[in-house]
Amino acid sequence: EALADNSAHVLVKLDAGGTPLLARITRYSSDQLNLHRGQSLWAQIKAVAVLA
Repeated sequence: EALADNSAHVLVKLDAGGTPLLARITRYSSDQLNLHRGQSLWAQIKAVAVLA
């Protein structure tokens, strides 16, 4: 689910078993991945980039 966007970035919300994960990705990456609402995705998390 794309929550917010601007000209360069898209904020994506993922539902990970009831836990929401937010990710900011570039619009270019979103376009290249052809992301769309309801699509199943894998998430890889970089531990040092996690904010509580």
